[in-house]
Amino acid sequence: MAEFVITIDGPAASGKSTVARLLAERLDATFLDTGAMYRAVTLAAVRDGADLSKKRQLFDVVKRHRFDFEAAQGRMLVQIDGRDVTDAIRDNELTAKVRYVAAAALVRGRLVQMQRDFARKYAKVVTEGRDQGTVVFPDAQVKFYLTASPAERARRRAAELRAIGADADVARIQQEIESRDKSDESRAVGPLKPAPDAVMIDTTGLTIEQVVERLYQLVMERTGSPSRSSRVADVPSASVEGVSPSNRDDNAGKMPAPHEGRMPSTRAPVETQDLASQNAPSPASAPEPMAPAAVDTCRESPKPYSFSRTVSFLWYALARFLCRVFCILFFRYRLYGRENVPVKGAVILAGNHQSFLDPVFCGVGVNRHLTYVARDTLFRNWFFGPLIASVNAIPIGRDKADIAAMRSIIARLRAGEAVCLFPEGTRTQDGRITPFKPGFGLLCRRSKAAIVPVLIDGAFECWPRHRKLFRPGSIVVQLGKPISPEQIETMTNEALADHLTRTLCQMQHDTRRKQGKQPYDYGVKSEGGYRQKRGK
Repeated sequence: MAEFVITIDGPAASGKSTVARLLAERLDATFLDTGAMYRAVTLAAVRDGADLSKKRQLFDVVKRHRFDFEAAQGRMLVQIDGRDVTDAIRDNELTAKVRYVAAAALVRGRLVQMQRDFARKYAKVVTEGRDQGTVVFPDAQVKFYLTASPAERARRRAAELRAIGADADVARIQQEIESRDKSDESRAVGPLKPAPDAVMIDTTGLTIEQVVERLYQLVMERTGSPSRSSRVADVPSASVEGVSPSNRDDNAGKMPAPHEGRMPSTRAPVETQDLASQNAPSPASAPEPMAPAAVDTCRESPKPYSFSRTVSFLWYALARFLCRVFCILFFRYRLYGRENVPVKGAVILAGNHQSFLDPVFCGVGVNRHLTYVARDTLFRNWFFGPLIASVNAIPIGRDKADIAAMRSIIARLRAGEAVCLFPEGTRTQDGRITPFKPGFGLLCRRSKAAIVPVLIDGAFECWPRHRKLFRPGSIVVQLGKPISPEQIETMTNEALADHLTRTLCQMQHDTRRKQGKQPYDYGVKSEGGYRQKRGK
């Protein structure tokens, strides 16, 4: 079993998945997404044509297939019989059928064992579900139970759907949530209920930042480690069922540094944290209620030191150096406008996409550690997937809205990091810049990040789509003037995408003219820049 386990249980749409993932990042722990396991079995059952109401048939599905689960960059990679289904299990229609698998006792028993096997592979685990603290990990060091009113949870789910352009009927969603609650609470095996020693937290009206910060502080308190900001003991908290701050267990063991031995077990006493009543802001300054798409992290102080983060930092620096050597050996690489990239703070480097080497060309010339956004299919290769993940790459689904990836990106930006992405969504067919997808505007607004336009020229000639290998050539990278968060707020997502597309088209035209190259033909030049021809 893992040396240190934190369980977060709660009903549907209580925010436990987002909170668990972000808390795992704060603690440098592994996130165990139990929902992905139930979804995987449900998908296999649907594909096999099993009768979901027949529990024996569901158990036969589990015995018939091999399910593999691996942690990667804040999400769980899922395979059925060696085939990746990480995106397939997120289908909305499939979600409605998961309750049948969750109610099958024999299936739950097998999945409980899978969850424990997963935890054995990692030193620290943050897991979420409905029976993690009561059944799967009854001896977990710290247990939480998140809840919120059905109306609040329905509002959050609706906000999540609207953020990706989907229709959302709040009344219908609330009805479905209440029905799921009743099913989860009444099932015979692993019913939804808080563990006796769980810290109960009502998240109604709270932001994700507030919830994650409070859980982090409570973990630090339970393990005797100093928190990055004020300790929970310093904040007035409600005493419930005769438990007050004065009679808490102050003799819990300390969380060891990475090189120390096993982490001692520190069972938390029963306690309820009514967060809505603590440090309540005035109505004028109250934050927005928590919505799954509005991910936040604490940016008041840096993350605690850990050996793994130091190794990651050094590995990124080494990888960037090797990539610079690669560019010197094979390309006449030139970069202009480095001064346009802010030295700190959230920023998105948005570039045109000409070849597989574009992230390299962008990253080697910027003196900041970047987080890269890459197509999820690239992570399925046994060698290339772990390699790009090791240099801060986040997988994102290209054919549909990937909410999990959006949350991860926003979290990185909220932490003041720099993200490199290519809003065209795919490599160019002919060297021309295609219209940017407007969805990335949501990232900018949620994270208050600036945007730096990045023009890459020459990469298409060196490695066009139809060639299997690259050839040496001249590469020019031009970093444009940043667009501030205040400017972004004045534009719609569509207007922002159009503005960036035109800006890069103009930058490409000027750059190619300076090199003596023939500029691409986008049509008639307008007041705002080059207007692209339809169909190009």
